[in-house]
Amino acid sequence: MTINASIATDWPALADAFRRADRVGDLDAFRSRRWGNDGRADWLEQDRLLRLSEAQATALYRGAGGRQTRRFGANPIDEVRYAADFLLYDTIKLEDRFAECATESGGFGLAGAGREWPSYLLALREPMLFAPWSPHTERTLRRLSMLPAGFRNGHPGLCYIDLLDILGILARRMGMLDFRSVDEFCYLNGRQKRTAGGQP
Repeated sequence: MTINASIATDWPALADAFRRADRVGDLDAFRSRRWGNDGRADWLEQDRLLRLSEAQATALYRGAGGRQTRRFGANPIDEVRYAADFLLYDTIKLEDRFAECATESGGFGLAGAGREWPSYLLALREPMLFAPWSPHTERTLRRLSMLPAGFRNGHPGLCYIDLLDILGILARRMGMLDFRSVDEFCYLNGRQKRTAGGQP
């Protein structure tokens, strides 16, 4: 995998713009929707996960950015619980757990979930290690020339590992300590129109 971030990228300026947006509240609504203030990370503790309610599962799905709430809500709650437990606590390799949960044809795939759901649960549980995978993530990385051609091709779990590597580079360049901040940066820049110079 080759990552060629544009040499014209002004990383300090991007970091300053992100901090300004944070100060004036541009991220407040997204942050509340994404991470919540309802203790949702605690719902993913293993001893609580198998008591996850349908309302909690829906809140997690919406937090992940899911857009097919009705389809996702049709999944039996036991299947949602078991899929989350497998993703977060099984001992097989991360890339295999992710692949089993990220596609509906996977052994723990859920209708309407896609890549956003498992990546969000991982990030919610351990934001220092894992990042959400959302459309705004890809848009921002593409604008920064950090997303390799054909990125989505192949094994979804291996693609996720590659994404974590790329986002780790972005985090270091931006001086960010965890992947929640990286996700917020990607949201802010992935939703904005390009400027004339091509930068977010």
